[in-house]
Amino acid sequence: MPTHQSSPAPDLFAHQPPPRPDGKLPITITHLEMAQADWMRRGQPPDIGVTLERVAAPTAAFYRELYDRVGRPWLWYELRLLSDAALQTLLDQPGHELHVARHDGDLVGYIELSQEELLFFGLTLAYVGRRIGPWLLDRAIERAFARGTTRLGLNTNTLDHPRALDTYRRAGFHVVRSESRELQDPRVLWPDLYRWPPLSAMCHSHSHDQQENL
Repeated sequence: MPTHQSSPAPDLFAHQPPPRPDGKLPITITHLEMAQADWMRRGQPPDIGVTLERVAAPTAAFYRELYDRVGRPWLWYELRLLSDAALQTLLDQPGHELHVARHDGDLVGYIELSQEELLFFGLTLAYVGRRIGPWLLDRAIERAFARGTTRLGLNTNTLDHPRALDTYRRAGFHVVRSESRELQDPRVLWPDLYRWPPLSAMCHSHSHDQQENL
């Protein structure tokens, strides 16, 4: 699946450990949740035109491109293991929603909601660090509570953007638990896709204000 080539500041991936010979990837997952009263609206409108559109009936192929383009730098891979039929079953579940952000037709990022959870949230690398993340997160929280969510949950891990956890906390999410796991390292499973070091497969640095996440 093609990915648009771009790169953020060189230190953006410094927290990701190098691949190990045994192919294992240790991570810590942090689970968070938020009640509507805790929501701290932080996101200012982007300085570029960003549209957010709900995709009413996403196909597995359409979703795979989103998942790859947003998630590959952060080593998302587990949904890649699913067959098209299994992935489509997840996309067709009641309460599932997919919202895609674009700028002049270019993919900015996406929001994925299911029941009481923000399943996936992120930006493509070309839009990281441009103060779009907090605004898009506000839109995700707003939509979740508008459709009746009482406590919104999400999780992040130690491979994600280095400011992801801080951004969620600033928005009003509270940590409820953490867990350690060992995953299969996608850089070992698919070395041609998940390059190491990450900047070797990217170019055109985007280093806009790294004080804001995503």
